Amino acid sequence: MATHVRVGDRPLNYTAITEVLLLGGTALLLLVKWLRGQIPFYIHPRYTALVVVAGVILLLMAFVRVRAIYAEQSTNRPGWVYLLLAVPLLLGTIVPARPLGADTLAGRGAELSTVPNTGRAAQLARDTNSWSLLDWGTALSVQGDALRGKPADVVGFVFHDDGLGADAFYAVRYVVTCCAADGAGVGLPVLWAGGGSLPKNGWVRIIGTIDTASVAGLDQPVLRATAVEPVPQPENPYLYP
Repeated sequence: MATHVRVGDRPLNYTAITEVLLLGGTALLLLVKWLRGQIPFYIHPRYTALVVVAGVILLLMAFVRVRAIYAEQSTNRPGWVYLLLAVPLLLGTIVPARPLGADTLAGRGAELSTVPNTGRAAQLARDTNSWSLLDWGTALSVQGDALRGKPADVVGFVFHDDGLGADAFYAVRYVVTCCAADGAGVGLPVLWAGGGSLPKNGWVRIIGTIDTASVAGLDQPVLRATAVEPVPQPENPYLYP
């Protein structure tokens, strides 16, 4: 129920104040994350413009609602409605913006090597050094052993799996179709001396060739690295189909 107190001769409407804070806070949260380049951590970049428009509209709604702070009339909404709206605002403010990483993969298993997509595989460039981990996963699902010996130059984050030896790790990128909720890891086992000691979630560039080896008891494509070097996290860490 709406609550009113008086400041001088004017009533102060706490319902309107709450709505202004929720609308304005949500607008600022969206716009600040956009200015910091963090929106792609949550959704596909093609939706960024919609998020910005939504933020501007919410900000305008907050300004309009300011006029009701001293108004006598107010709607009677239960307090739990505002609490429910405040939860995502609170989480978005407190929880740091960061992309999906190795912790999200834990428990999902490590079936990361192939992404069946015949149409995409046919469109890949001939220069395999330009292929991303998504491109390799797609091509390997179609061409398999025909790619053995092909050069690779990829960037991904480090994921350690119990089924790998001390000299191996997975290089992984997340593939996002719509938003982070549908993100799926795609990657390759990398064989490299000391690979097991690389820090989890660290971003690396791997140069090497595609081969076949036994991983977790199964013969599957691997990347035999000739060089592994740490690199900064890409501005947009996700890949898109």
